Amino acid sequence: MIEATQKKHEVYWCEKENVPIVVNSLCNEQSLLQKTDYYLCKDCRPVFLEEKHLLKIVCEEFDESIYASSVWAAPGFYYIDGKGKRLSLNSKLKDYEYIDELRKEVLSFLPTSKMLKKETEIFDTFVRLNKSYLSELIYSEKEDCEGYASGADPFIRREVVRYPGRTAFVSFSGGKDSIVVSHLVRKALNSQEVPHIFGDTTLEFPNTYQFLKDFQSAHQSTPFLIEKNEDSNFFDMCEKIGPPSRVKSWCCSIFKTGPMGTTLSAMDIDLLTFYGVRRHESTSRSKYERVTQSPKLKKQIVASPVIDWLDIDIWLYIFTEKLGFNDAYRKGFSRVGCWCCPNNSDWSDVLVSIYFEEHYKKWNKFLVDFAYRVGKLDAEVYVRDGKWKARQGGAGLDSSNTKINAKDCIAKEETAKTYQLPRPVDDDLFELFKPFGEINSVIGRSVLGEKYILNRKKEPIFKIIAKKGELSFRVVLLMTDSKQLNEQYTKDLGRYFWNYIDNQVRKFQSCINCKACDGICPVSAISVENNSYHIDERLCTRCLKCINHFSSGCLIASAMGTKD
Repeated sequence: MIEATQKKHEVYWCEKENVPIVVNSLCNEQSLLQKTDYYLCKDCRPVFLEEKHLLKIVCEEFDESIYASSVWAAPGFYYIDGKGKRLSLNSKLKDYEYIDELRKEVLSFLPTSKMLKKETEIFDTFVRLNKSYLSELIYSEKEDCEGYASGADPFIRREVVRYPGRTAFVSFSGGKDSIVVSHLVRKALNSQEVPHIFGDTTLEFPNTYQFLKDFQSAHQSTPFLIEKNEDSNFFDMCEKIGPPSRVKSWCCSIFKTGPMGTTLSAMDIDLLTFYGVRRHESTSRSKYERVTQSPKLKKQIVASPVIDWLDIDIWLYIFTEKLGFNDAYRKGFSRVGCWCCPNNSDWSDVLVSIYFEEHYKKWNKFLVDFAYRVGKLDAEVYVRDGKWKARQGGAGLDSSNTKINAKDCIAKEETAKTYQLPRPVDDDLFELFKPFGEINSVIGRSVLGEKYILNRKKEPIFKIIAKKGELSFRVVLLMTDSKQLNEQYTKDLGRYFWNYIDNQVRKFQSCINCKACDGICPVSAISVENNSYHIDERLCTRCLKCINHFSSGCLIASAMGTKD
């Protein structure tokens, strides 16, 4: 894992030109600054006219002059012509008594040609002052601390050469980072025919869908794959297992990574996927490696050309290359994604309520109704204060299928468990035992429904006794005089054997065919089709990752689990 990088970018303010300047302090670039330039912040983003208008409405201290000001934003701060101002807009907007009137005032805004001209002048000046800095970001041949070219362009070209048997792909979200990566990759490879893949969660900002259409229209020679889960509906899932939360964010696996993984795994090619992840985005991403084997797809290598870029770097590239971008950024969103995401900031939630009224009202009504259903007496306050984002498990819902009802059976000749099930035994249960080893029905007594699980040496390590249609079955761990056999069992399955079995039983009980499992097998051996769970034994490597990937063994069981 990566502990640090060789770059330390900082943002300074150019008093003379009234725009930010970015420098790499580890290279002593401060020496290039003028005496009147001063430190501003670690990172920031541009504020467009639409967001300026919102500021003017809700903050009495702003007047018409803000439209011509050079305004930039960082978490908790706005910088107006280089002067920092801490603004708590979330509380201001939440307390706005007449949200419908605010919405009308915001949506009625039409920038004048004079405003737009001034905005362009500000960004053009920003580009001019940071030209050499951006050139270093793009073209530097110097090695970073991982040994890769620090410049995005040579990095992309070298990785394609390093993996000659792989097809280059771009993971495209419709956000600013993927826009930049898309342009960098197509430019570095001198090809407009690099395939792009977009994971449609069906919950993207309306602006994202419009931008996607515009992008495809402008790049008709670029192959574009749009993948989504056609078999599941977000609101239906929420009714069954409750809304996703920051603790139990089940939606990405079902509606994004799962469908994309299924599509990519079905391709008979090895992949080199470039995507726009950046270390500065979060603490967890700060430890990401620049090039790595995909943990979810064995045939995919993922590479990050802009992994150490700041927000302001991304915008510098967009303005320099005059790239089109998602209109949501003009409205004040710092990042785009799903409009109902529990990880959205309060600021994003406020903007959603203003700009995406229909979506907001539908989602808010569902959350309030759900809160009442699970026993929240102060449901509206619970939702307004965002407490639903911190919910854990299936409290208030029927989570009985996540519970294991088993009885230990320990005798001199065997160690076993008898499981009571809420649904009859069928083929899906047997499929779930394939990751443990080869299932052999020949050496078992068919009249009893015995099936033996064999290890790689074709030795039986345990057996299941199960008949289709019955509401119980047994798992028997085979105890023999062969010490070597027991050692092999320990090596293959570890000391958590019964936890693994419980996970698969819990998966059998809780499965609602959400397809999250499709995207977690690194060799694409799992498929959920026609309400049936299938594991292709020809592909399965018995790595057991499908058993351990989700807490409790199953995404649904994990989302529905309770402490009792």
